[in-house]
Amino acid sequence: MRTIGILGGMSWESTAVYLRLLNEGVRARLGGLHSARLRVATVDFDDIVSLQRAGDWDAAGAVLATEAAALEAAGAESVLIATNTMHKVYDRVQDAVGIPVLHLADVTADAVRAAGLSRVGLLATAYTMEQDFYRDRLAAHGVEAMVPDASDRREVQRIIFEELCIGEVTDASRATLARIAADLLAHGAQGIVLGCTELELSIGAAEVAAPIFPTTTLHCRAALELALA
Repeated sequence: MRTIGILGGMSWESTAVYLRLLNEGVRARLGGLHSARLRVATVDFDDIVSLQRAGDWDAAGAVLATEAAALEAAGAESVLIATNTMHKVYDRVQDAVGIPVLHLADVTADAVRAAGLSRVGLLATAYTMEQDFYRDRLAAHGVEAMVPDASDRREVQRIIFEELCIGEVTDASRATLARIAADLLAHGAQGIVLGCTELELSIGAAEVAAPIFPTTTLHCRAALELALA
């Protein structure tokens, strides 16, 4: 079993899901008392959020690159950036290490294509929905990403940062996210990408009447395939 490095803390709520899914996945595959071999680095998310709001992605990338190098030095044989938004600095992180950094959008696009789809609705942070780093990566795999209108994008951003990132999961917000997903489907999306690692804390297949692509789950599955190959 190869050792997986996790760049987490953004937020720690979803990092905890990564830890659970990776360990559950190893146990399911190997049985007994087996668990995942992990190296974990968690940053102070408040610092990262401040850099995001200031548009200082270079500084944010430098933080993650330093942490990734430390993970490699500690024995990690692959790295997961445990947040969709910070894949904006993916190249900076990958350049800092000599081990693979599994890109969340690549993994997600593979799942969308495997399902026979080419157009999805994207629910994520405003950075991920409105900037091109993530949608262009999907497009490179032949997957078109549709995003909600401006008011709904603001609401998704609010739910993520003001509720899910601090562990608050409400029925009202779950219903709002489901309604926004339904609107995307009504306008031509064939499935829904949960393009923020916290969104799986709120909605899933039970709330969306179409194929759903939970990026945290997909990321962990891909990491396990590599680690257990």
